[in-house]
Amino acid sequence: MTKSGIFIGIAISFATGVFLGSKNFFRQDYILIFLAICVSIFAFSIICRHNFGAYMALFLFCIGLGAIRLQMAQVANKYQDMFNTKQKLEGYIVEDIDIRQDKQLVTFRPKGYSQRILITTTLTQDFFYGDWIVAEGKITPSKEFEGFDYPKYLERFNVYALMKYPKILILKNHQGNAIKESLLRIKHIFTQRISKILSEPQRSLLLGILIGARKTLPQNIVDNFNTTGVSHIIAISGYNISIIISSLGHLARFLGRRLSFWLSLGVIMGFVVMAGFSASVIRAAIMGLMLLIAFYIGRQYSISPALFFAGLVMLILNPKILFWDIGFQLSFAATFGIVYFMPVIEKLTQSWPEFFSIKALFFTTMSAIVATLPLILLYFGRLSLAAPLVNILILPIVPLTMLFGFLIAVPFFGYGFGFVAEILLSYIIKVTSLFAAWPYSSLGVSISGGVFILLIMAVFILYWFLKSLIKAKRTA
Repeated sequence: MTKSGIFIGIAISFATGVFLGSKNFFRQDYILIFLAICVSIFAFSIICRHNFGAYMALFLFCIGLGAIRLQMAQVANKYQDMFNTKQKLEGYIVEDIDIRQDKQLVTFRPKGYSQRILITTTLTQDFFYGDWIVAEGKITPSKEFEGFDYPKYLERFNVYALMKYPKILILKNHQGNAIKESLLRIKHIFTQRISKILSEPQRSLLLGILIGARKTLPQNIVDNFNTTGVSHIIAISGYNISIIISSLGHLARFLGRRLSFWLSLGVIMGFVVMAGFSASVIRAAIMGLMLLIAFYIGRQYSISPALFFAGLVMLILNPKILFWDIGFQLSFAATFGIVYFMPVIEKLTQSWPEFFSIKALFFTTMSAIVATLPLILLYFGRLSLAAPLVNILILPIVPLTMLFGFLIAVPFFGYGFGFVAEILLSYIIKVTSLFAAWPYSSLGVSISGGVFILLIMAVFILYWFLKSLIKAKRTA
């Protein structure tokens, strides 16, 4: 087995352990005994030079580690005794403010507590990361609704309680991390600049494309994006990060490899902070950083190990995202589809004509759609028939939209760049609304857990079938 194969096996095993741990299949003391047995088998296999036994013991050990890691992350709710009582708590705002159309959400960590409280309040007060506040109101638990495990969803952000419309008094500012606050200040200035130049809904759409801030988008536009299968362009992903890395890569010709590396590293890290630390952003950033490091040290970049490395790091840091973060699942499924399906399809279609990169764009889109289809049907019960065509019509102009969107920040010329950006954004809105109005652009398809497993098996069978076609083509 190759080194990359062993590493991928370790990552998959750890993720399997986290998944099993989320189902509470095993007690912790049983897992510890299991780990000790795995270590013994591994040592015995090494002594006997039995590679297969050593690999199996290693992978089983990683499964146990994954289960243990999740159990360590699941802690008791510190606010349980306060639920449904009025409290006056003092602490500071630990994340960027989530501003919606009719309210704002404030992530608050009280003094003396490690767990957070999510505050819902009106738009009448201005808050910022690092503000030291006093919040007085009723603390309530989060509840499941419509089959959605909202408490577990919030726990992945270390949020364990809610406060709705409490009295809030700001005591002082600048109590958070100075670097993070500076980056969020830059983000705030940038969004204000865009608000001054662009009108709605183009403004909200651009912020969604650039930094994933799509909460102020009108619901009808969000619905159109979901119906036509292009909602990924307003959720920061590897596509957005790759555009930034590719653009910064050109600087190496002028600034040199070392300076370009450190500049790119700083931009990506700053971008992650401003975009809000979502699962797709972190995954894309880790893969992007590995690409930069490979370029810097002159080593070949292998995307498959990079993908699994990103997943392993994220699960070690926060194992709750595997089972309770749909964005994490969709992000990795889409990337998995592109990484594995796309090269196979390219080999099978080498003789096909290429029209302005439409072929590559179409197959990239289809690779991501096939890989994410089981999850989309399971969680959303929606099959978008218009997605392939709409993606082809929209994705080619997304890099240009991002470019002119960022250039709005340039003094004096910002209005000119904003004019071009508004035209491109209007085109995206028009195309999605046009295709969303088609009677059969999207179909409602609800599936059970059993069908979901069958669909996953079908995806792997399809991949195996396409690989076999390549082998048959070579031998023909």
